Amino acid sequence: MFGKKEPPSRSQLVAQADRARAKGKLKQAIQGYRKALELEPKDPAVLGKLAPLLARTKETEASLKSFREAAQGHLDKGFADKALAVYTQAAETFPTQVGLWQQVSRMNMERGHRADAVRILLRGRFSLRRKNERAEAILLLKDALALDPTLFAPRLDLARLLAQQHLRAEAMALLEPMEKSLEGGSLRQVRWTMLRVSPGLGAGWRWLRAAVLGR
Repeated sequence: MFGKKEPPSRSQLVAQADRARAKGKLKQAIQGYRKALELEPKDPAVLGKLAPLLARTKETEASLKSFREAAQGHLDKGFADKALAVYTQAAETFPTQVGLWQQVSRMNMERGHRADAVRILLRGRFSLRRKNERAEAILLLKDALALDPTLFAPRLDLARLLAQQHLRAEAMALLEPMEKSLEGGSLRQVRWTMLRVSPGLGAGWRWLRAAVLGR
């Protein structure tokens, strides 16, 4: 009866941390999960719980490390779906980390899900709205178009972003082939984008002709 008190087990530490997290006690939850990881350092479930909390407390590098280790831990155990879910959460948590969106896309491609691979790249692009995020948005759009060159709206979006980055020649190179193969409403959109990318009388006249004649 006078012996030392048994230290809490890993499962008890995790349960305590879960309760702290539920109550919004982030630092207490983080401390608990870290103690649990001292007993089982590669536990992907605990790493996955810890990662978003570290993000909320502005421990960015530690959070990214935890997300990656959680995903790898699931992969090592053969749980590709869980690893994909962890990487998706990481990308949503850190949208400017282009490599995370690309990783989720690659994993979908490896599973034969091309449409999902494209969709996640576009999802990443539309989470990047700020001026200082244009370069990252451009990378994701280029990756999406590499997987599906027929995408219409993303191609126009990419052209506009390129023009905003003072890459007008590259933007026009995207748009000019589209102009030759379209008519009607789609052609009007392309020529309107061309007018915005490279304003001028010629571009204005071509857009007006498409608006009136549809060609």
